[in-house]
Amino acid sequence: MAEPSDRNLTLQQVATILQVEASTVRFWEKEFIQFLNVNSKKGQHKRFSSKNLEVFGQIKELLYTEQYTIKGAQRKMEMERTLAGGLGIESNFKTTIFFMFSAIMRELQACRKENEKLAEQVRKLREEITRAEEQALEAKNKGFLDLLKDKMQVKKISEREDA
Repeated sequence: MAEPSDRNLTLQQVATILQVEASTVRFWEKEFIQFLNVNSKKGQHKRFSSKNLEVFGQIKELLYTEQYTIKGAQRKMEMERTLAGGLGIESNFKTTIFFMFSAIMRELQACRKENEKLAEQVRKLREEITRAEEQALEAKNKGFLDLLKDKMQVKKISEREDA
């Protein structure tokens, strides 16, 4: 069979290859237009390239296999396009980076929870220190008052003795 030209797949051919309805391909084309470069003149049937077919295949994988929502799939594809465009990296490496980034985010969330627990412990310790300082001050003041009372009693006793 001859190698197809770059823009020779019809909508129905794309649907057949992907094993989805033609209406599904039309819907994906509208929802993921920013990832597809499909130009057609008015009155002509759209033709899709092998690159378009790859994008539709990725969309199907994200939606059907990985169970992404339309918005979620769009975000993932945008992130991959940004990574590939910005870094010029291959798909496997992008996937590795994505999983590493996800692992880092999970670790950061765990650290945040641990920090919140530690902050609560520090708050409780500060409260205990404040209570202990207040009790020490009360004891000190009580001791001072007792000392004054004792002196007052000694003074009264000595005044009585002098009288």
